[in-house]
Amino acid sequence: MTRHARIVDELGRLIVSGAFGAGRPIVPEDLGRRFSASRTVVREALRVLESKGMVVARPRVGTWTRPPEHWDAIDPDVIAWRVEGPERTRQLAELRELRWAIEPQAARMAAWHRRPDELAVLVAAYGLLEDAADVRTFREADGAFHAALLRASGNPLIARLHVPVVAALDEVPGDDVLAAHSLVLAAVLGKDADGAESASRHLLDIVTPGDLACLNADLA
Repeated sequence: MTRHARIVDELGRLIVSGAFGAGRPIVPEDLGRRFSASRTVVREALRVLESKGMVVARPRVGTWTRPPEHWDAIDPDVIAWRVEGPERTRQLAELRELRWAIEPQAARMAAWHRRPDELAVLVAAYGLLEDAADVRTFREADGAFHAALLRASGNPLIARLHVPVVAALDEVPGDDVLAAHSLVLAAVLGKDADGAESASRHLLDIVTPGDLACLNADLA
């Protein structure tokens, strides 16, 4: 990891943890001393965080941290920092709620849309699921399958949500889980929109039974 990337990562984690709470001024010179980095490197890092909505820079006012509602909620770094931070339970609940809301409809649309190149990627990802020899390779293949499913919806806005959807995945290998993925694939390939949506909901029921209710109870 470059020094620039390390500063972005560490400062992002500090903001998420609350150590640099919302509305706090950020002084580049202080960060330079903290991270043993030049002013230029620090400013570049702050520009990255500004693009993620985590800080705001104003002329003659300086740079300030922003509250979570301004953060880019589907940015992969923001998601990772929140999952590893003190709001882990809430972030996981939000990610899984998004998955439940989006994925069945994406499966339905994939059965309608049916672009051969996108279907080929989905089929290939399922093949990797079948061949996965351990949990790590299974989860990598699972991420590829669900990302391909969202892209196969034919809607670029839905496709862009593959980052938070994949972040919500926690499936482990098992005959029932693999069979549920197979049902989704078969319905999409068979142009069965109702079946694809139903199969997607069945898969979600298997991999997160009662999950959302438990998470939301923890947050109440």
